[in-house]
Parts: sequence; C-alpha cells; structure tokens
Amino acid sequence: MSEDSKNMNNTPLNLEDVMDNLSRQISPVPGFTPPAVGKDALYCPLPASCSAEEQNEFRSAAVFLASLATEVKAWRMQLPENYQPAVIAVLHGGVQINVLKLAQVSFDGIRIEGLIQDSPVTMFTHQSTVQMMCFATEVKEETKPNPIGFIWPDHNEEV
Repeated sequence: MSEDSKNMNNTPLNLEDVMDNLSRQISPVPGFTPPAVGKDALYCPLPASCSAEEQNEFRSAAVFLASLATEVKAWRMQLPENYQPAVIAVLHGGVQINVLKLAQVSFDGIRIEGLIQDSPVTMFTHQSTVQMMCFATEVKEETKPNPIGFIWPDHNEEV
C-alpha cells in the first residue's frame, strides 16, 4: 500500500488498498467451502402471509445480527480445528473494524465493538451502512481463541 494512498489515520483510501488489506487478513482453507444457505435460514424471504408488523420486524437489526450469528456458527462447525471464523465490518469509505462484539441498539442501529489496527473502537451505525464479512483465520499456537460476541436483550452469546 503506498503512503500517499492512506489518510492521516493510516486507513486505505482506494478500493485496491482496501482489498489488499483484507486479503492479508484472510487465510485460505484447503478444501473448505462456506456453509450453504438453508431453506429455513433467517435471511430467506418472508411468506406473503406475514403481517405488516412481522415484515417490519424482519427488517430489524436484530434479524440481521441473528443471521450473522447463524452464519458464524455454521463456519465454526465446518472449519478445520486450526481455523476459526472472524468477522470484519466494512463501513463507508472502506473503514474496516475487526469485530469483537455486536449489539442491536435501536430498530435498525448496530453497536460494533472491535479493533482498528489493534486499537479498540466502538462504532454505532445504521444496519444499511455496514457490510459484514465472515472469513477464516488460521489459529496459531500463540493465538488465543477469538469468539465473536453477540449481545441480545436477554443474554450474551459468544460464537
């Protein structure tokens, strides 16, 4: 990444630099294929018989986060022992947060706890302005497990 393609916070400024940064974090997993989307997955279209309230609830950040939690669990179950799933939140402008915890803070708002270049951050965002990417990282002997925390109204869960 060239020095003139970063801003003062050392954040990549163009798509090529964003992709280069992501590719350095993602570990190729021989023979691994991401989990298939099941017919009963949370992110499948709602039946036409749903009420307006049910349709609105389906659009909530809670459903978005539940779908992501389901995806991370599926990755964890299928990855070999020496790999673990990780999630990166990609925000407008290419800002990337290595996700540690996620919570719904309003109907469509998400609180992201994580790291940007090993510095702790908390980001509040609308669910439509963030993209979540699940990927595999190789677990090295000196690396501690990195569960992703989901904070629900009635409990906390690490997946």
